[in-house]
Amino acid sequence: MKITIEDLKNVRFFDDYTDDQLKIFIGISSIKEFKVKDVLFEQYDELKEIYILLSGCLSLGISIAKEKRIRLGTLEDGQLFSWSAVFSPYISTAWVMATCPTKVLAIDAKKLTHEFEKNCEFGFKTMSKIAQTISHRLSDTRFQLMNQLTL
Repeated sequence: MKITIEDLKNVRFFDDYTDDQLKIFIGISSIKEFKVKDVLFEQYDELKEIYILLSGCLSLGISIAKEKRIRLGTLEDGQLFSWSAVFSPYISTAWVMATCPTKVLAIDAKKLTHEFEKNCEFGFKTMSKIAQTISHRLSDTRFQLMNQLTL
């Protein structure tokens, strides 16, 4: 399946991008589909792609101790995840699993960072969106962990 500029314009993450900037994403991305219970990646896996949820249901969480998983929440359509793929050492800080049939946009992280170097405005805009994602995820994680501790 090929993604178009019009498809990306319907995805919340891509608000505020120009058509030329959306073309950059199209050139370095592919669509991936997952079935129920497919694990997209585990905590501590090396990541090579940034994902944006296009449709479906994803659960994310962290692993603690041996075989103990804490579910931290779900992702919504249009949300970015696997942001660690653009930051050394490129290691996942959480696990993500499909809880219903799911479609994601997989963006090649190395190609994306190369585009940042070529186009500072594009890089700044994208890194700002990644920073907002990290900030929200940190707040959500803190809230979920506090709830776990009070159980």
